[in-house]
Amino acid sequence: MITIIGGGPVGSHCARLLSKAGQEVRVFEEHNLIGRPVHCTGIVTKSLADTIHLKKEWVVNRLRKVRVQAPDGNTAEIRTSDIVLDRARFDQALAEEAEKTGVKMFLSSRLEDIAKTKTGIKIKITDTETKKTGITKTETLIGADGANSLVSKTLSNRPEFWAGVQAVADTDIDKETYEVYFGDDIPGFFGWVVPENETMARIGIATTKNPRKVFDKFIKRFDCKIIEMQGGLIPKYNPQTILQTGNMYVVGDAAMQVKATTGGGLVPGLHAAECLARAISNNTDYRKELRPVTKELKTSLLLRNLLDRFNEKDYNQLISIMNDEELKELLNKEDRDSPTRLVIKSVMKQPKLLLFTKTLLRAKRL
Repeated sequence: MITIIGGGPVGSHCARLLSKAGQEVRVFEEHNLIGRPVHCTGIVTKSLADTIHLKKEWVVNRLRKVRVQAPDGNTAEIRTSDIVLDRARFDQALAEEAEKTGVKMFLSSRLEDIAKTKTGIKIKITDTETKKTGITKTETLIGADGANSLVSKTLSNRPEFWAGVQAVADTDIDKETYEVYFGDDIPGFFGWVVPENETMARIGIATTKNPRKVFDKFIKRFDCKIIEMQGGLIPKYNPQTILQTGNMYVVGDAAMQVKATTGGGLVPGLHAAECLARAISNNTDYRKELRPVTKELKTSLLLRNLLDRFNEKDYNQLISIMNDEELKELLNKEDRDSPTRLVIKSVMKQPKLLLFTKTLLRAKRL
């Protein structure tokens, strides 16, 4: 028996793959509805389609352009093919696909405690509707239970986070362009405006401190009416994360498998789920299976360490360089989910990026 904690897309995808490989799998999901509450912007690169066959009903919007704004007000506009997902529908669809393969899905089931025994792993589960608690055994336990993963904590991981705050807002907007904002007033990360259509957008920030204060200041830039507030923690990737102890594993946000440049965890999480399913089904090493994913996550972390040492002058200079037409064409063609290749090709295309080498080396040492 394999038990997965968390019925989000990573947990459901892993469950489906393991079930198709002949494993008996069950999933415990804390909430009574898959995909709710929403914790992310829902924006993904077109590379998602390489892993999951995208259905029209999951796609809220298709974007054609990203506008990056520097602290001094200058901008760079780059063509893109990003997708805005209805994450609730997407998550629910992946859970349904898992159930079709024989996965047993238990909703309103919160993990309370984990105990290792000589004969397996005991887990305590509370039904969040009836408040009744029971204990069950499993041979293998997978934590796909998000940023605050109890499974990850049991493995002695202590993640660092960014805090994200986002509003779904009524506003006039170009439905094909999303916007990114950098500056000292959004410390540690950035702000965004992601359109759903001509009159609705997801406006938010992620930061390392005072997230609601930072958001309240950011939202004043826009003429909008807030319809719904959303928020959540974004784990920072750490190469030293303990991914496995015996038959206990973590994957996705629970394993901090999130791009440190953008905070996106869906694509690397789904890839990691495939790696874990192979490792368990074929009795291979999980970390070795993960090497292609890990390589890109490490590059993203290095870039984040660089950006964390940027001041507003650096951002102004970077965005000025991004206006080079050949570089913009490259940024449009290359996939953000493959940052290693993107960085190498960008430097080859625009050597001025080497101006940041000293900052990069300092970031690597730290």
